[in-house]
Amino acid sequence: MNQIKSATLALMLVVSATLPSFAADSEYSITNDWPIRNAQDTAGINGRLWVGNFGTDGGSLLSKSEVISSDWFTLFSKFRPNTSFGLTGGLLDGLTSGVKTGVFSVGNAIGYDDEPANAPLPQGYTPDTATQFAGQDLYLFAINSAASTWNSTLLGSEYQVLLLGMSSGFADGDASMGTQYYDITGGVNDVVIGSAGATSLNAANVPEPATGSLFLLGLATALAVRRRKV
Repeated sequence: MNQIKSATLALMLVVSATLPSFAADSEYSITNDWPIRNAQDTAGINGRLWVGNFGTDGGSLLSKSEVISSDWFTLFSKFRPNTSFGLTGGLLDGLTSGVKTGVFSVGNAIGYDDEPANAPLPQGYTPDTATQFAGQDLYLFAINSAASTWNSTLLGSEYQVLLLGMSSGFADGDASMGTQYYDITGGVNDVVIGSAGATSLNAANVPEPATGSLFLLGLATALAVRRRKV
């Protein structure tokens, strides 16, 4: 009988290890009372607000200090998008009384197999896939490009950009954590690119990336894709 129980337990463990992992959802509430404005003429910018963070799949995420000290092109090339929303007049599309609600698909929590057991968290961990955001830092990246695919936002001449490092990160998808609240303001968040006024957030102008830089970025991306396929 004990042998049967042991065999059954072993079979259950094998089956559980081979079952696919499903992405978790995390509820959000984004407050957008003040518009994101063009730094030059104070008109609210039209484009998209991207939600995500910075780093590489299969490599460590950038720490908050690394994000703040990076040049804008490094941030463009290392942005990991989770989702994006349209921006019209500096305000999120679909706002109701200044608030937008929904869910982020945050993927499965990161396993710390690549870190020592006593490693400090949360920085230094490795997102194995592009769908892993559970428990990680969260940034709001506004840009006056309406492109809905992140790579295509690298094309163009000059952008108005605002980058906010949010005080609250992505939740881990556990319902017990409840709704995560994010406020588009510079008062409680780090304004990494742009500036915060009393009643608005001002985007900063960033130049066009050099053709050579774009070529190198495209080459690096192609090599990364090739490595994954091998």
